[in-house]
Amino acid sequence: MKKIAILVLIFLIVSLYSSGKISVVASIPPLGYAVQMLGGELIDTNVLMRAGDNPHIYTPMPRKILEISRASGFVTLGLGIDDWIVEKVRSVNPSIPVLVASDGLAHLAIGKPGAYNPHIWLDVKLYEMICVKTCAFLIELAPEDKDVFSRNLGILLVRLDSLDSRIRSELLPIRGRDFVVQHPAWDYFARAYGLGKEYSLATGSEQNVGPREYSKILNVIKKEHIKAIIGDLVTPSRLTESAAKESNSKIVKLNPISIFNYFDLMKGITKGFLNALK
Repeated sequence: MKKIAILVLIFLIVSLYSSGKISVVASIPPLGYAVQMLGGELIDTNVLMRAGDNPHIYTPMPRKILEISRASGFVTLGLGIDDWIVEKVRSVNPSIPVLVASDGLAHLAIGKPGAYNPHIWLDVKLYEMICVKTCAFLIELAPEDKDVFSRNLGILLVRLDSLDSRIRSELLPIRGRDFVVQHPAWDYFARAYGLGKEYSLATGSEQNVGPREYSKILNVIKKEHIKAIIGDLVTPSRLTESAAKESNSKIVKLNPISIFNYFDLMKGITKGFLNALK
């Protein structure tokens, strides 16, 4: 039995390394989805974080360390959300090529000076640009497959353009409406689709707001007749629960990386905002 177990282990290790595919690791689900859709069967796509994981407390499991060690490329977002993960990746695979997907894109400031909101994929047009950059990165890693990657990009961009138009159309009834959120993840979504001002119960550093700001937000909820607060599907918040209770509002729970499929993610977020603000 012991010999059989050893043989099985050897087989698993050999099969892991002999797939013949280029392996690309992405830090978060939206980036992993882009790599998967662009690379198709030609790329072995690995995503460090599962849909719904908290990037701020993520620790790679041993299997993920193995995936990093054999990877041909790494796609990270940047803007502080996963910068520390890059350090871990390079400690395991020092020569790995890295794409920072947010470089060169328009960022929204958040919190202290020099800090930016990292949730850029919530604007479909910015996500399109991420896909273009990811395609160029894959071509650098595997130039012989350029035609396949480029064709997949064209198909993906057409679908994303249709998604963007659909979201704009569906959100017309709540265009310009202010909203209250558990944490400030939704600025890009609001800017892209014409929503009003975002009032957050947490700061850019994920700390709860102070009593004065909390009181101001409660007044906004009452004055603007806001019926729901955008909470988080993954991380509970006592302050959000208190605000909902004091203002007689419901909580609509959403999360910006709760679903791996980007199209399903954005459709769910759109539905959630309509439910909250209609």
